Amino acid sequence: MANARRTGDSLRERLAALVDRYELLHEVRGRGLMIGIEFGRPSSLKLRSRWTMLQAARKGLFAQMVVVPLLQKHRILTQVSGDHLEVIKLIPPLVIDEADVDRFVAAFTAVMDDAHNGGLMWDFGRTLVKQAVANR
Repeated sequence: MANARRTGDSLRERLAALVDRYELLHEVRGRGLMIGIEFGRPSSLKLRSRWTMLQAARKGLFAQMVVVPLLQKHRILTQVSGDHLEVIKLIPPLVIDEADVDRFVAAFTAVMDDAHNGGLMWDFGRTLVKQAVANR
């Protein structure tokens, strides 16, 4: 339990430090190793227009866009915390260590960099189209 508290605090603090870096990232909260990462409407016009387009398609779609590359590119399993929510939840195993925290923060940072540069939306769109074609 001490590891869960210590490692959870480290992970939450490192993710919370990214809130000022990424407009799309609004809050990091949790207790122990149960952590929620909330996304929200950015302030810049460029990102806000992308955000608005996604919200028009389906509320909660941005969180899905983060979950997919974390799994496909980084082999990290996360989950959207509920339908129509822009929150992903992290519930790592109790044996997680600082190396795992480093790996997750690096992967999450890469995904958020991609989201802010616009590549994430195009990658996600291609993935959806491929899945739709494959399921025909």
